[in-house]
Amino acid sequence: MNLGPLALSSGLLALLFGVIAALATAGFLHRRGYADTGNPLFLILGLGLLGARLAYVAGWWPQYAQQPLSILNIRDHGFDPLAGTLGVIVAALLVGWRRPSLRRPLAASVVIGIAATGFAGLLAYKLTAQAQAPLPALQLGDLDGRAADVESLRGQPTVINLWATWCGPCRREMPVLAEAQRTMPQVRFVFADQGESAATVRQFLQAQQLTLQHVLTDENLQLSNYYNVRGYPTTLFIDARGRLRDTHMGELSRATLADRLQRIEADMPPSPAGR
Repeated sequence: MNLGPLALSSGLLALLFGVIAALATAGFLHRRGYADTGNPLFLILGLGLLGARLAYVAGWWPQYAQQPLSILNIRDHGFDPLAGTLGVIVAALLVGWRRPSLRRPLAASVVIGIAATGFAGLLAYKLTAQAQAPLPALQLGDLDGRAADVESLRGQPTVINLWATWCGPCRREMPVLAEAQRTMPQVRFVFADQGESAATVRQFLQAQQLTLQHVLTDENLQLSNYYNVRGYPTTLFIDARGRLRDTHMGELSRATLADRLQRIEADMPPSPAGR
């Protein structure tokens, strides 16, 4: 979702909605004579987020082990919602146990906050599921100036990375995507530069010593406009039917890439080893 120049993921928006609902409940109850739970709520939220991050890292440890510093990069959106919810509940119980005066207002605020987050997340999921846009009938260019039909990408699970050479996070995640392209032939990885010429892209790849396949140029931002993308990098996960199944805005780590690929895994052909 885009708010002016600010691009926010649906998960972050759902969390913000829940936090606002919890704080509003706490303020309402405080005005009616209950103890103020504002500061404890922030502590509980922090512990819940920490638990969600640790659980996500544990679940994708083989990927994070290859890139240990990425554990600290929470911009990759790597959080486990269930673990985070359980962490919030446990932290709230501990605070309530130590401070009995906070029990009722804290319980009400936490329950309403969790419910609001869940409702907003479910609504975002439903809207996303209904908006599984098909691949557009657009023509982009490759680095040799030949036309490339975007619709022709059907038939194989596809990852389309929308990026630009001036974008710092795009540069940082490029080696991860390049490695995935080399090691996962069952998935098609497409690198669609936004707003720049083929010469600029070719010069960048040469300077970075990157060898990529399926590099396209989208000088008129056609894909960004079609998928309503306003921030880079944004990575689109397309199933074999050509339908958008998931979108990741921001830098990808190995773990978050593997997580998102699971969502189109059902459309992947079996590997030779599995036959």
